Amino acid sequence: MTKDAEALADSIHTLLRVFTVNEKIFPPAEGQTKYNGIDFQTLGFLSTNPGCRARDLADYLGVAPTTVQSALDRLIKRGLVTRKPSPSSGRDVSLELTDDGRTLRAAIRRQDLSNCATMLSALPKSERARFIKSIQRVAASMADREAPSSPHPEKTS
Repeated sequence: MTKDAEALADSIHTLLRVFTVNEKIFPPAEGQTKYNGIDFQTLGFLSTNPGCRARDLADYLGVAPTTVQSALDRLIKRGLVTRKPSPSSGRDVSLELTDDGRTLRAAIRRQDLSNCATMLSALPKSERARFIKSIQRVAASMADREAPSSPHPEKTS
């Protein structure tokens, strides 16, 4: 299993470098912003969970609340996210994407889909469905390892 794990790790490292570091070939969000994993995941989560709390986001990301607050402060400063008083509780704050945040999130999603189409084009059409099923099984298994209370929206990337 060690050789398989090494081969997989090498492949994943290559994909991460190509798609998240090399901005010349695959510019993040169609070239609209620099890649930041927490920011991209935050925008994705808020797009499928409008009105959520920072605590929900921290649980989903599996990071400390202070990390989420830093990301939110950065995204709010850029005009991509808003904090509003929660209608259900005076103490809680709900989070939502702004119009600019929704626009950037849509660009991220389009770029993700383009990147995935590029990856799939490396395989013969006859192998693609099996590859996708295998990746879905791995992703589901990794999601199952997260905290049971953590929401798992399908379309966050």
